[in-house]
Amino acid sequence: MTGEDVAALDAASDSGRPVTPATDARKRAPRERYGSLKEMFAAKTVAVEGGHLHWTGATGSRGTPVFSYQSHVDTAYRLAFRWHHGRAPQGNTRPTCGYPCCVAGGHLADRVMREGGTA
Repeated sequence: MTGEDVAALDAASDSGRPVTPATDARKRAPRERYGSLKEMFAAKTVAVEGGHLHWTGATGSRGTPVFSYQSHVDTAYRLAFRWHHGRAPQGNTRPTCGYPCCVAGGHLADRVMREGGTA
């Protein structure tokens, strides 16, 4: 616990309010539940000019769009690639359009496509 955390807890206790996890600023909001993977994906994307699909969900330490659905963790790039191209990507999947966090299926390429091969 940092000094700021202790100060916040002290302030809460000085105010006469009970110090509970609900008053702890670090408490997470409940996770949203989605009926399907497509519903989850749609809720975490926004269509933008140029045909790009901007990812608004979580990202990994390198800025890669990631998701967790029913205990399965993967990148949004791989999921969108699979849906668009009808096959699993080989190697890393990333956008070729230059738009950061674009998960539009047609803007994504796997290792095979980037190397000029066919899959």
